[in-house]
Amino acid sequence: MNNINLEPNKDTPRVLLDNDNGLIEFEGNSYPGDAYEFYTPLLAWLKEYFDGNAQESTTVNIKLGYFNSATSQILYDMLDLLKDAMSNSLIVNWHYNSENEDSFEDYEDMAEEFPELNLNPIPYTT
Repeated sequence: MNNINLEPNKDTPRVLLDNDNGLIEFEGNSYPGDAYEFYTPLLAWLKEYFDGNAQESTTVNIKLGYFNSATSQILYDMLDLLKDAMSNSLIVNWHYNSENEDSFEDYEDMAEEFPELNLNPIPYTT
C-alpha cells in the first residue's frame, strides 16, 4: 500500500496518509471546486488501510482552518469510516483555532455526531 503525501494549494489541504507509521493528517483549508473528485481517492485509501492494512496504532490529525459544506460531508463520511474501523489504538485529534469560535463549534458538532471516536480537541492559534 503506497503512502500519499499531497502538498497544499490555494483550495486544498496538505494530506499525509502514511501507512508505514499509522499517521493520517489533513491540514490547511479545504474548499476544492470538486470535493468529491479530490477526496474520493483519499477515502478509498482509508478504506483499504482499515480493511486489514492498518498499523497496530493509528493517529489521525484533522487541522482544517476552513472547510466548505462539501468538505464537511466528506469529513462526516471519513469519521463514519473511522467509527466503523475503530479499535483501542485509534487516536483522532481535532485541531481547532482557539481564536475562532466557529472552529470550536465545528469540533463540537463532529464530537457530538461521533461520540464513540472520543475526538481529542487540540487548540492552536494563528
